[in-house]
Amino acid sequence: MGALQYIKNFIQDKDVAAIAPSSKFLVERVCRWIDFSEPCRIVEYGPGDGVFSEYMLEHMGPESSLLLIESNENFVRQLRERTRRDDRATVVCDRAENVREIMEAIQMPEADYVVSGIPFSFLDDDTRKDLLVRTRSVLSDDGKFLVYQNYNHMEEPLRRHFPSVTKEYELFNLPPMFAYEALKNGPDNGQHLRANSAS
Repeated sequence: MGALQYIKNFIQDKDVAAIAPSSKFLVERVCRWIDFSEPCRIVEYGPGDGVFSEYMLEHMGPESSLLLIESNENFVRQLRERTRRDDRATVVCDRAENVREIMEAIQMPEADYVVSGIPFSFLDDDTRKDLLVRTRSVLSDDGKFLVYQNYNHMEEPLRRHFPSVTKEYELFNLPPMFAYEALKNGPDNGQHLRANSAS
């Protein structure tokens, strides 16, 4: 998808927060928290045109699976075209708030990773809290919630719902992004919360 088409979706759809696809630097920064050497089940909220999705499919093994939940129909059509020859990927046109029901429908018992670029700042407080609770509930015991956002507004909500949160910052993206690794089960927040500038 070209930049102009991406901007068109940004203008037409209030749920699209970015004006351009994620940079390779942001993708690599977030995905380095994923252990691709082991079979894994990954859920991605708001994959957009599939930049993260493509990277993860390239690095996932044959026993892994990827569930893509996207509400924008234009993006859904593109995602289905990009993944139609890969039976590890499932594309669903729906909202992230329905993640539990979607996973039940495709018989995915739990997720090892949930990756999200959806704009949490666009959600009201109750919806944001409910989505965080639902996300934590679908993660495996060693699961991780990996989030990237324009602003540092997710640190406090994540710390309320996850016992260990790591924060980093990626300058080489339009716009620059905060990236978070939230563990379903882990050591105390205070020992693991850190802010790193882009390297």
